Amino acid sequence: MDNEKMGLFISELRKSHQMTQKELAEKLDVSDKAVSKWERGLSCPDISLLSPLSDILGITTTELLNGERIGQGAVNAEKSVVNALEYVGRTTKSKAKMAQNIAAGAFSIALLLGVFVVSIVNAATAGELTWGLIPISACIFAWLVLFPVVKFGARGVIGSLGATSLLIVPFLYVLDIVINRLLVQAEPIFSMGVRIAPLAVAFGWIAFLLFKKFKTRRLLAAAILVLLASPLTFFINQIIADTLDLPRFDIWAVLNALTPVVAAIILVIIDLLVKKREDKV
Repeated sequence: MDNEKMGLFISELRKSHQMTQKELAEKLDVSDKAVSKWERGLSCPDISLLSPLSDILGITTTELLNGERIGQGAVNAEKSVVNALEYVGRTTKSKAKMAQNIAAGAFSIALLLGVFVVSIVNAATAGELTWGLIPISACIFAWLVLFPVVKFGARGVIGSLGATSLLIVPFLYVLDIVINRLLVQAEPIFSMGVRIAPLAVAFGWIAFLLFKKFKTRRLLAAAILVLLASPLTFFINQIIADTLDLPRFDIWAVLNALTPVVAAIILVIIDLLVKKREDKV
């Protein structure tokens, strides 16, 4: 298979259908950068995209793979190719699902072993569960929050964000109780965390929505997210300062707020340059 020949064929057909790289990318749920790489012969479409890409361009999968039209004589060959692709696709999905199940099982076992070891050590040294409640509760929280992503990959992000939204405050409450039992002069973890948690959770949801909205322009999504990190950092610093009776404004607070702005500007410039270059293709 000639990547350059296929790429040129894809480019010609896309233009004949009066589609931009971005429009073709959106139809396939990929980035316009991926389409650009295909057309330049730097890479080729994933096997799962061959059939939908062929349908969009109005050709057979065989013609796409050959990088040229081969007429009606390819009908029988096309059926064989499609069947082979479907089989490979099912096999790939099955292997991916098995890998995710193994990863989820290993993740669960690792955290369970962590809880078991901490419980044994804590009970052996203190006669009861004391400091061990902190890593144990952290392990349980981590499992509840991260398991959806480990098990389902990108499809589990919403589940992880939802679990974080629901469980972060109860987790901080348990953490605060344990720490106050252990330390005479403990810092007010809960009162500080319960004010920071909603900001952090909201930031996580915004990040998810941004990358979903700008899936073909991830640099722009990152720029917006980094820019939003500036006020987030400022408010978190103010909460910490108020809770711990620290100075509200200092040079580090200013730098922490300005650094994301500079980074966002750089990302926007890079995004515009990349988009300008790809629009010429």
